[in-house]
Parts: sequence; C-alpha cells; structure tokens
Amino acid sequence: MSRIYTETQLVARITRLTPDRLTEYLAAEIVIPTQSDQGLIYQSLDVARLELACELHDQYEMEADALSMMISLIDQMHGLRAELREVLGAVEAQPDPVRQTLIEAIGMARFKR
Repeated sequence: MSRIYTETQLVARITRLTPDRLTEYLAAEIVIPTQSDQGLIYQSLDVARLELACELHDQYEMEADALSMMISLIDQMHGLRAELREVLGAVEAQPDPVRQTLIEAIGMARFKR
C-alpha cells in the first residue's frame, strides 16, 4: 500500500526539497499529484521521483525541464526492462527446441548490424 503525503509532509520528508523547488518541478511535470479534498496529495513514487530530481539538480545543476526529460527516459528504461523480463519469461517457458531457435534468432539479429 502506498503512503499518501500532503505538500507540507512532502517538503518535510525530502530535505533538499523546498516549496519553490516543488513548484518548479510541478510546472515541469516531474510529478503530477492527485487532487483531493485536502488539496494536492503525493504517493510514495512521487517521493522517489522528487528525491532523484533534487539529487540530479544539486549534483549536476540540471534545470527542471532537463530533469523532467531525464526522469522520463528513466521511466521508459524501467518500462522496457519490465517488458524484457516478460519476454524472457515467455521464452523460458517454451520447449527446449523452440527456446534454442529463439536464442539463435535473437543472437543473429543482435550481431547482424
């Protein structure tokens, strides 16, 4: 179950995050909070994204728009890794002759370039 944070709790939880920085990150859509009766609320995933954004901002002096693009690329990479795990699981579930054929075909495709 994911924990819910208000803006005040979020800023208190992430030491490098200031209200101004959060406003900047919201404008760049680094996180997209949910509107509730209590105002904007954030999930645990938002905490992780904001911690990463603050770290990249401080360490590499990245602007919010560049951070947004970088985090989007990281999200895409995680998505592709999840899809690859599913494909590998499907290949592993095949009978040995089919699995060997797939491994050979993938190997040839990789080194064909």
